[in-house]
Amino acid sequence: MTRAEQPTAHTPAPDDSLVADSRERAVRALLRVPQLRRLWSAQLVSGVGDALALLVLVLLALQAAVSDGSFGGGYRGVALAVSAVFGARMLATLLFGAVLLGPLTSLTAQDGPLDRRWTMVGADGVRAVLLIIAPLWIDWTPENALAVLLVTAFVIGVAERFWTVCRESAAPALLPAPPLEGATVRPLPDHMDALRRLALRTGFVAAPLAAAVLVVAGLLNNLLGAGLAWFDQHQAALASYVSAGLFAASLSVLTFLELPDVRTPRARSPLEGLRRPRTGSGIDKGRTGAIPLLVLACAAVAGAVAAAVAVAVLHAKDLGGGPVTFGLLVLAVTGGVVVGIRTAPKLLPSLSRRRLLALAIAFTGIALLAAGLVPDVTTVLLIVGLAGIGAGVAANTGHALLDQEAEDYRRTRTTEHLHAVVRVFVAVGVLVAPLVAAAIGPHRLENGKFVFAHGGAAFTLMLVGALLLPVAALVLAKADDRSGVPLRHDLRDALRGGDDPVQAPTDAGFFIALEGGDGAGKSTQAEALAEWIRAKGHEVVVTREPGATPVGKRLRSILLDVSSAGLSHRAEALLYAADRAEHVDTVVRPALERGAVVVSDRYIDSSVAYQGAGRDLSPTEVSRINRWATDGLVPHLTVLLDVAPETARERFTEAPDRLESEPAEFHARVRSGFLTLAAADPGRYLVVDAGQEAESVTTVIRHRLDVVLPLSEAEIKAKEEARKAAEEEARRKAEEEAARKAEEERLERERQEQLARLRAEEEERKRLELEEAQRREAERQAEEARQRAEAARVRAEQEKARQLAEEKARAAEEERRRKQAEEEARLRAEAEERRLEKQRKAEEALVRAEEARRAAEAAAAVAAATTASAAAAAAAREAAASAAPAAPAPSGGAGSGRAADGPRNESPRAGNGADESPRAGNGADESPRAGSGADESPDNESTVQTPMVTPTNASGGPVDETAVLPPVPPQDARTAGGPGAGSARGPAAGSAGDETAVLPQVPQLPQGAADETAVLPQVRDERGRGREPEDRVPPGYGDGYGDGYGAGAGASDGGTRELPQVDAEGRPRRRPRSDWAEETPLDDLPTLADELLGPREDDERDEGNGRRRR
Repeated sequence: MTRAEQPTAHTPAPDDSLVADSRERAVRALLRVPQLRRLWSAQLVSGVGDALALLVLVLLALQAAVSDGSFGGGYRGVALAVSAVFGARMLATLLFGAVLLGPLTSLTAQDGPLDRRWTMVGADGVRAVLLIIAPLWIDWTPENALAVLLVTAFVIGVAERFWTVCRESAAPALLPAPPLEGATVRPLPDHMDALRRLALRTGFVAAPLAAAVLVVAGLLNNLLGAGLAWFDQHQAALASYVSAGLFAASLSVLTFLELPDVRTPRARSPLEGLRRPRTGSGIDKGRTGAIPLLVLACAAVAGAVAAAVAVAVLHAKDLGGGPVTFGLLVLAVTGGVVVGIRTAPKLLPSLSRRRLLALAIAFTGIALLAAGLVPDVTTVLLIVGLAGIGAGVAANTGHALLDQEAEDYRRTRTTEHLHAVVRVFVAVGVLVAPLVAAAIGPHRLENGKFVFAHGGAAFTLMLVGALLLPVAALVLAKADDRSGVPLRHDLRDALRGGDDPVQAPTDAGFFIALEGGDGAGKSTQAEALAEWIRAKGHEVVVTREPGATPVGKRLRSILLDVSSAGLSHRAEALLYAADRAEHVDTVVRPALERGAVVVSDRYIDSSVAYQGAGRDLSPTEVSRINRWATDGLVPHLTVLLDVAPETARERFTEAPDRLESEPAEFHARVRSGFLTLAAADPGRYLVVDAGQEAESVTTVIRHRLDVVLPLSEAEIKAKEEARKAAEEEARRKAEEEAARKAEEERLERERQEQLARLRAEEEERKRLELEEAQRREAERQAEEARQRAEAARVRAEQEKARQLAEEKARAAEEERRRKQAEEEARLRAEAEERRLEKQRKAEEALVRAEEARRAAEAAAAVAAATTASAAAAAAAREAAASAAPAAPAPSGGAGSGRAADGPRNESPRAGNGADESPRAGNGADESPRAGSGADESPDNESTVQTPMVTPTNASGGPVDETAVLPPVPPQDARTAGGPGAGSARGPAAGSAGDETAVLPQVPQLPQGAADETAVLPQVRDERGRGREPEDRVPPGYGDGYGDGYGAGAGASDGGTRELPQVDAEGRPRRRPRSDWAEETPLDDLPTLADELLGPREDDERDEGNGRRRR
């Protein structure tokens, strides 16, 4: 180790109660803290309950898989169900113990949202409830029982992670406080290391205790099953309830536990340290490069134990047992591991620890192999227990060898790496072992009386045991430190033992032995340590072997002289023992009895390493001889300065003595012997890398001596003075604190008084401001109220004026409408009077015409009855009469033009007929002014009745639209033409005036019909007439206008007329009305133009009555 790699500060050390050479005392000292002991009790009870819950869930999953046939049923399905339970638990641990550890730690931190104590209480409560209902799932949901049990296993694993994280965060806050004097005399105690060891040992003990509880609960469940069928069907039910009770007990303990609200170190992940530790030169392989191999060996043993536990339930079922057998198997395996760990340090202490590790691994493998082969339950339990003991011995030995391989400051990282790898192998073991058992399945071989019938679990145990044997061989081949000595010799010597005196350090003084090979720097370190210890106030005696006494000097000259090369090995060992006996009796014991610190350069371990390991002697015999020679005196601390033989040889500055001249193989065996002794008792040894600088080596040794070296009188006095000074300082600080608090209280009172005065002033100011603000607010509100009232008054006046204006406008509008209505009523009355007058005149004309027709018929009848002789004369007169009106035809005139081409005015409306009837009836009165031909009209002309024309459109249907009438010429046009015109129309006018036209009856219109638009008939084209009866009416008959009007009418014949629309069959087709012309209820409502200018009906009525506005 270089100077840069040395720790810069002292490592924490235990106090007086935590004696450094006893880790047991350090752990027990922590349990004397009441709150910490309460937390540890809850941890133990909860840990046992958690392990028991896992075993119970395995049993319930097996029962559910058997009853439901999960995973295909059969042996394979049961094995897969067991593996699924372990997988769910490992998944929960991996997620919430490693992947989500950061968020989980933040939740349970000092300033996190979750309280640690109540989180642990909640986790215990959840697990208790889940285990109470776990046996019932098989009855409630038989088809889904296995899935629900897997979810239960996962949730219980999550709750366990929450509980563990909270416990690891809360436990450091319960550690005892450091002493008042602090680190004045020696470093502060390392409570955290002891706390970690306590938690680790509690976890080891929880598994066998849970198995024992399962056995007892299973026996009681069987007893209850004899009377209650439900317990007979659910053999793991009582164990599940016991597990729930354990969680309830832990909950009750935690409820009354007070946890300080202080910041503590974060919780550690189970996989923290999985990567191999590194140094400045690369991966840390240890002093001899054996760290990777030792880690692999320990992890392999742990994985084998985990595999045995995982298939124990299957093996118990194969052996015909139940939960009790399963619990006994687990108890044998895990309990054996605990026993092996506890007994390993005392097992064969003289045997090399590396060889003991290989033997323990091989023994475990053979035991597991035999457990798979033997079908008897009792024998299997015994063999499995032995396998557990062998695994425990291997675990403890491997851990001790790892501590020996690593430096003190690197030992923590190495241990973390070992634990992380072991956890990975354990997880793989519990997951893979049931899968292998499922893959192998049961097999049965018969050969006569020989029957070989085993299940997959038995074959898995055989396979695991067989795999451990190569691991043992690899450890023995790669890490053996006594390669030249047969293993059976060492094993035989270790088993022989002997009646040796009890080894124990003295009560007085302190004995330090510096061991190591030649060239390790023991003398240099002895002088440096002696100087440092004297500075602490101790009496120091520096001695060496051999040669510390007069007899020893002569023996040294014999032993180290190169001329004594022929000295036998046994004589050499005995001479060293004789020198040591003299040295202890004359130098070491007297100095220790005086209370001095003895620093010895070499002691018993040198003889065991040089003569036992280096020579061909038995280390056990050499150790026994030296223990007898020293009367069992052992050092309080043995510092082993480990250095490679090649490095040590480079340090020789003088001619080598007899032992230094030995070959390198001899020194390599010596080095292995020293390391073996250190591994056998790690609590008493301090192994230091002597290949680094001397100052660095001294620093490491000082750190250890700071822990174990008793206090000298000067240190005790200094400690007492430091304590008194600390107390005085504490008292002074307390007084200063009291004075400061009193001053602060006085200042606080003054400040409070000042604040009270300021608050009163502030309150008075605020009151005044509030009153002023209230006054201003009242004024503002009053002003706003006044303004609102004024605005309301103005709005009221405006509203009143508006209402008056509206009333006036409404009255004016009503007056206008009233007058308009009166005018319209007057006009309607006048129109009605005119219509009635026209109708009366038309009726009178019709009566006269009828009378004339009848008279003509009578005259015709009388004329026909006359004599036949008058026929010729009558014919002549008729010919003359017919020729008389034809003579003026060439003269032309308006009348002829009208008769030939003018359109015939037809209208079904009574209004139009009434307007034209006076003209028709007054033809006789107008005829004298028209011409003298009126009196020449014969009286016997027959009157032709005017046909009734029904208005139709081009398609033959009724006219729905208002017909466009031809323009009527002015009165002047009709009277124009002078006498010529009158003479031209004389006969026709006279004929027309003599005949009475039959006008259609005007129907009585309902009230309000005059307001609607009248539908006028369509004007038909004369040229389009056919041979219908109405087409035979003479042109211009009944128009009452004379020839002049006909000319005016004929002027419009040149216009374009629309062709009639017919369908496919030739019938007239009705013209469809456009969408915009469809009538709606809103069409009858008056428009704004109607409101302002009056309705259009008035104009239409006026136009229908013959009046036009000028």
